[in-house]
Amino acid sequence: MAKKRLKLNPAGLLFLIAIAVLIIALIAVIAVLSSTCKGEREASRLNTAASASPDTSAEATDQPSAPPSAPVDTEPPASDDPTQPSAPAETLAPVDPATTDSSGLPPITTDNPGGGVVVNTPPATQAPASPSSEEIYTSPTSAQKKNAKDGYVAKDKVNMRKGPGTKYDVVKEKIAKNTSVTLYELQDGWWFLKCGSSYGYIRKDMIKEGKAPEAAKDSDDKTFEGTIKTGSTAALRKSADSSSNCIKEFSNDTKVTVYYKTKGKDGKMWYYLMVNETKQKGYIRSDLVKTSSKVPTK
Repeated sequence: MAKKRLKLNPAGLLFLIAIAVLIIALIAVIAVLSSTCKGEREASRLNTAASASPDTSAEATDQPSAPPSAPVDTEPPASDDPTQPSAPAETLAPVDPATTDSSGLPPITTDNPGGGVVVNTPPATQAPASPSSEEIYTSPTSAQKKNAKDGYVAKDKVNMRKGPGTKYDVVKEKIAKNTSVTLYELQDGWWFLKCGSSYGYIRKDMIKEGKAPEAAKDSDDKTFEGTIKTGSTAALRKSADSSSNCIKEFSNDTKVTVYYKTKGKDGKMWYYLMVNETKQKGYIRSDLVKTSSKVPTK
């Protein structure tokens, strides 16, 4: 009877290959597990052997401990020879206060080969000089008077102080704009100057050099009493000019104190004065004010 050959189709071939791969994988897993278990057994055996060995580090030595070292006597032994004089005890020489330094310690002495004793006195320490305080002027020096120049207040209601800084007390307050001053010296951003009859300091940015323009000028000269004329309404202005800003209007019979008369930019005559009721200063046209006597012109 003739034998039949087994023919594998592609599906059967793939199945056989899959079976073979699975078998090879199982063999590999078994080999890995076997080696791991073997390593763990070897490690366990080594640990058991180590724990069973005696600890030689804790054994007490049979050798006796070394005795503690005897103290060292630093003093020289006394001589047994009675003929040898014993060394005298060391004594400190008295200290002469005249030769001590500022620290109170005696000077260091050394033998001089040429004879005698050399005294090395330490140099006295010199205290550092304290910083000099800034100089505050209360009146000008002769050099300052010689180099003095004109100036005026550039802003309104300016304070003059005793020194160059806001930490100093106020000498004169609320000085009007364009008030004339005498400039002596610029110090730390402040002018040392004279305003009226007072000396003091005003910040540099509040002052301009040169002659003051026609505006509020305090005067120590004679003043004149006056009133606003009856039936008039007068405008108190910042400068001698009809176009200048009006500070306030005052009606008839308002009492004023007149300082001087000046010609304004508009060609008219003006009084520089103070309104007694409000203490405000400014300019009023002279034809609107009646004075007790003739007012001088500036």
